[in-house]
Amino acid sequence: MIRRTLIRAAVLAGLWWVLAGPKLTGWYAGLAAIGLALLILASLARDPIPRIDPRGLVAFIPFFLVRVIQGGVDVSKRALSPTLPLSPDIVLYESRLPAGAPRTLFANTISLLPGTFTAELREDGLLVHLLARTPDSEAGLAELERRVGAVFGLSPDGGPEAE
Repeated sequence: MIRRTLIRAAVLAGLWWVLAGPKLTGWYAGLAAIGLALLILASLARDPIPRIDPRGLVAFIPFFLVRVIQGGVDVSKRALSPTLPLSPDIVLYESRLPAGAPRTLFANTISLLPGTFTAELREDGLLVHLLARTPDSEAGLAELERRVGAVFGLSPDGGPEAE
């Protein structure tokens, strides 16, 4: 706890130094701002910082970028070609990810992909708006959920990966 606070204070002090420079007069306000920021960060840090699996993160980034490009191309085609069907729908996707950072990242990632939007985060899952529902829409959400889970070292059922 103390170590994390010291690291945060050092990062905030470095940021203040970049913004205000090394003059002592700027540091009076800087110390107050750093202290206030540390208090705010402490109040927001109810949940422990989740463990990130570097392998899962490295695998997730290209997967996500490819999906963004594919989705953007699909939405562009639909916007430019009135013959392509739109079949918007809202589905309840029952997530196996635990509440907190894994489920929040999953919900936010869905909303960043073109043609999808997380309409509501619920205890029993997520309400997801789809621009065009296809037979494999749920399979695509399940694959995204699996990839997000891997970022946190979770198995497909939402539990820790076996080592």
